[in-house]
Amino acid sequence: METLDEAASAQEKLDLEFADGLKMIAKYVDNGGTSPPTQLVDGDLGVEAAISAEDATKQMFQVLESASSSVKEWEKPKFEAMMNEVIRILSTGLPPDPNLKKPVTGSLDASHPFCYMREFVDGSEDESDSVEEDDSIDDNNKHQSSSSPDKEMEQQIQSLNNIITQAFTSSTQIYRTLLLRATAQTLLDNWDTITTVTSGDIDRAAVSKTTISSQRSTVNSQDILRLFQAYANGSSTDWVQSWWDVFDADDDGLIDEEEMRNCIDLVIKPVHMALSDMVYMSLEVCPVRGDEETNAWYMGSDNLSSLSSSNNANPSAASNLNNKKLSWRNRRKELKARKALIKLFQSTLEKHFRDQVELPHRLRCIYAWADKAHQDNKLDSILVDASEEWGAAASSIVGRKRYVELEPKISYNEFRKEQERHFSHLDKIGEELATSFKEDLWVVQGKGRQNRELKRDCFLFLTTVSIIDLGIMML
Repeated sequence: METLDEAASAQEKLDLEFADGLKMIAKYVDNGGTSPPTQLVDGDLGVEAAISAEDATKQMFQVLESASSSVKEWEKPKFEAMMNEVIRILSTGLPPDPNLKKPVTGSLDASHPFCYMREFVDGSEDESDSVEEDDSIDDNNKHQSSSSPDKEMEQQIQSLNNIITQAFTSSTQIYRTLLLRATAQTLLDNWDTITTVTSGDIDRAAVSKTTISSQRSTVNSQDILRLFQAYANGSSTDWVQSWWDVFDADDDGLIDEEEMRNCIDLVIKPVHMALSDMVYMSLEVCPVRGDEETNAWYMGSDNLSSLSSSNNANPSAASNLNNKKLSWRNRRKELKARKALIKLFQSTLEKHFRDQVELPHRLRCIYAWADKAHQDNKLDSILVDASEEWGAAASSIVGRKRYVELEPKISYNEFRKEQERHFSHLDKIGEELATSFKEDLWVVQGKGRQNRELKRDCFLFLTTVSIIDLGIMML
């Protein structure tokens, strides 16, 4: 039976391959993969962009480490100043934000690693096929020992693999930098969420005859530093644990259910922002549809003429495409395809975890099913003095005490035990979003094929009926 990938047209396959490329980068980073500096060598494809992003990351950590060592607790002005500085530093190491209202239609930058997004595929999927091919080659060699291998084809394959490897290494470094910038923006936008004290903690403090504010005035600078280190080098699991520490203000490892929900929401937000930035950048350096006359191998063509061994600096560069102007018809087609692709991707980001994964429902279940040691996993019934909260007049009417039931807190290990069983999506956030994006592409493309078949069948039916009616009238 024909698969959905095989049923897609040549233009539709470009979108599916683009989603596969996003998935490969996100999957590699979700699993904690990093690009060591030793892998970035001058002359490699995309090394300029990757080294620029890496230098910006190093500068950012120098600033954060210096600030966190001098001041252990950051108040809001200091916190906002540091996050703005982090965003500024990282932005200097990244390409400028694309102006999507007036995109450079059909632009191509073959020196940028994101230009080869469609060539990033999972080699493990083709492992069985390659084994079969090797067996068949061995059999042919036994019967045709006199035949010599095609040296030129081997050189092209080797050159192709080198280009893709270099581009993938550089792409993962840029994506890590995008994640760091998105993390700083998320922190900057959610100061109130991070520092708000839950009603349960306020009531517990009231029982112990202490008064605390409804919002903390500072955040721990070391927790913020470890959060950035997790997004720079860690996996999705490390991101969750680092955000957990940010919400755990008293360092006892326990947070309330409300804080747990906010923590998971903030874990996902930087991935949303970083993936969006990566999609926008990719569409700026490589067209959505390309040009049929001068299509390159990294745009779905079988033309490997650009893989000449003489082009050592960048054997895949196709400079003639950079300056080529599209006709008004192709330009309109390119803009329409880009707009549809971005709209679908934004819809995927908005709906996947909220609607398809049912994030709120899963978090409620994880909290309810977790074996919490705090309060022996039971409600704690207490009486809180209401005179200070409601005033003397009100407390004289309703009584000076109010009845409160406190939910037990949950630790990260308790959360992790249930999360592994019921919410494994959190261990592969970026991969989940990219996979969902491809599934949405399948749905849209399938509806398009269905509508075209329906139109064709209707046209044939009406044509047949018209011919029959004409024949009857002529009798």
